[in-house]
Amino acid sequence: MGQDFLAELGSNSINATIDDNPTPLADRDSDIDSGIIVHEYGHGISNRLTGGPAAAGCLGNLEQMGEGWSDWQTLFYTTNAGNTGEEPRGVGTYAIFEPIDGDGIRPAPYSTDMGVNPATYGMVDDGGAISVPHGVGYIWNSMLWDMYWLLVDQYGFNNNWYQDWTTGGNNLAYQLVMDGMKFQPCNPGFVDGRDGILAADMALTNGANQCTIWQAFAGRGVGVGASQGNSNTLGDEVESFDLPVNCDPGAVHVYLPIINRP
Repeated sequence: MGQDFLAELGSNSINATIDDNPTPLADRDSDIDSGIIVHEYGHGISNRLTGGPAAAGCLGNLEQMGEGWSDWQTLFYTTNAGNTGEEPRGVGTYAIFEPIDGDGIRPAPYSTDMGVNPATYGMVDDGGAISVPHGVGYIWNSMLWDMYWLLVDQYGFNNNWYQDWTTGGNNLAYQLVMDGMKFQPCNPGFVDGRDGILAADMALTNGANQCTIWQAFAGRGVGVGASQGNSNTLGDEVESFDLPVNCDPGAVHVYLPIINRP
């Protein structure tokens, strides 16, 4: 079509009309929403890491968390030292003409305040209200986002993403999420993903952050008694908000205000 247009342009006069009253677009071009670009790049990371380097097709099951890891990448790379966990952070807000604290293209904006983002594990199969895979991913990333802020509040925020995991809570959170994908099996569910991050922490820090990680996941229903059932189906999940005995509220160092938690 382009070559036909160029040929016509070279051989004849062409009349064109500029519409000075065009119909407004419903959405902006997502190519200029940096968060969406980062999100899509994140799919390459999660697909390559989950299940090992020889298995790049391990995220096709219903409870897979690929959209969540990609949203995680978006939030990680668009957060600065002035942000807080309680602030609502939408994904895809620019593309749909919303402010940064809008719902965006998810059921709610991300926030550590459960009054803003009420996501829990039990919502994975919520009578069709939560979509697959994007809604499922939103619930998963809600837990990762809580963990991120627990670690930032404990270890501080480092503006330099390229420095190692010992230099800031955000750097540590990123390392744990990346390493956690390497520890989980093909076709993971939420419990597999949680256990992968716990294993990553054991390998990286000798378990220094086990209770912090448990706090983040238990706060949204993937506690010690949670069951994912069959990760290839939805509706058989069992929530648990319980911490391990060694991480009971008297033993856990709570660095983040737990707002509106069950």
